[in-house]
Amino acid sequence: MRPMERKVTKKQHYVFRTYLKPWADHDSIYCLREGRVFQANLTKVACERFFYRLQDLTPSELRLVEGFFSKHPSEPLKAIQKRFLETYLFPTRLRRQLGRNVDRKFLSALDKVIAQGQEDYHQKIEDDLLVFLRRMLAGDIDFYSDSAQAASFLHGICVQYTRTKRIIEASIDVIGSEFNGCDVRRIMGALSPLMAMAIGHGLFIDREKFKLVLIDNDSDTPFITADQPVVNLQAGYTRKPPEKLELFYPLSPKKAMLLLETSSKRGEFPLGALSVNSYNMMMAKNSYEQIFSNSEEYLNSIKGAIRCS
Repeated sequence: MRPMERKVTKKQHYVFRTYLKPWADHDSIYCLREGRVFQANLTKVACERFFYRLQDLTPSELRLVEGFFSKHPSEPLKAIQKRFLETYLFPTRLRRQLGRNVDRKFLSALDKVIAQGQEDYHQKIEDDLLVFLRRMLAGDIDFYSDSAQAASFLHGICVQYTRTKRIIEASIDVIGSEFNGCDVRRIMGALSPLMAMAIGHGLFIDREKFKLVLIDNDSDTPFITADQPVVNLQAGYTRKPPEKLELFYPLSPKKAMLLLETSSKRGEFPLGALSVNSYNMMMAKNSYEQIFSNSEEYLNSIKGAIRCS
């Protein structure tokens, strides 16, 4: 392989590995899946083969995706979303137009872009968000007072919220695998980043109505996380969309982040084991198929309650 040639990432993560490291020991993390607790390497959890592969949307699928943002009142946001969608569609459209009568090396390079392009997009967002994760782990949330940093942070958090397998499957559960002749699963690769932009934009515009809170866990019960690591505290367990958005995001077994309405009293009182366990059960209920911890014992202690919930 030539020095500048990159391998395509086949196992593409919808929860990024660096985020999970506080729960891991030498890249090994305890995972609860299908009622069984086991150790797994970070490279093998919360991922799927070519999860972010670009899709060549049909005209009807494209109209459905465009309809998501075409009526938004913010013209700057619509312009950003339009540019993203054009970038998303370009490689697959070009591949279709070129057919097979093109240099094989060029087609191979284009196929890599189709397989890898959105993975690289998410890697950049993860790198930006990691700066804020490290600051929060150190107890620093001053960045939320700076508009440019707050915009980057809110977008990054919303991407982590919308890009997961659970959000895709939940969307399909609500609207069906096919909608108006469109394959819903195919359009989610383009739609979930647009959803993140819209949610992040709304939170940024209304950021004076929200506060960022860090909660410390001094109990012996660790915070857990899952393959849906960002949870809306205002969401119920029904198919009805939530009317409000307040976010819970564990940062480590000992620290978590809350994005709350300014009037909320959450996070103002010390956490005991019961409160930590309550957050953990909410995290478990919102997971898709994998729950993570630094403690094998704790996962074994809750797996029965999760099956019954």
